[in-house]
Amino acid sequence: MTLTDTRRGLSGIEYFRKMMAGELPPPAMLELFGIRLVEVEEGRVVFSATAEERFYNGTGVAHGGFAATLLDTALGCAINSAMPVGRRFTTLELKINLTRPLTKEAGLLRCEANVVHVGGRTATSEGRIVDAKGKLYAHGTTTCIIVEPPRGSLEP
Repeated sequence: MTLTDTRRGLSGIEYFRKMMAGELPPPAMLELFGIRLVEVEEGRVVFSATAEERFYNGTGVAHGGFAATLLDTALGCAINSAMPVGRRFTTLELKINLTRPLTKEAGLLRCEANVVHVGGRTATSEGRIVDAKGKLYAHGTTTCIIVEPPRGSLEP
């Protein structure tokens, strides 16, 4: 069964609730980066992750792609949590601002994202990466285009 198959017939929020309950597996990308979904409600998600040394670049800090991946995950999933059955989207733009270097010393990071707008053709969200004390490490926004399911799919 593919990840697409597990999502079939579920709204975004239903999919994430099943994933949090352990009824559906998380996408492999999340496992690769050690990203965990810890909270979900319609239009809002929270993920956690640690900037482990395996994500470090040559300067001894986590590569910017780690923060970008964590933010992209949360930003997209916030939008996904507001999608009804059969509605899909893809990223048009991802903008991130890194405010300080990320290292494992930051501990468990929290990345919260919230939907700003869901319209007929586009959706936007914003998010932040903070440590346990609330110190900001990065923030960002995304704009996504809402697309129709492929012809012949089993989606309504």
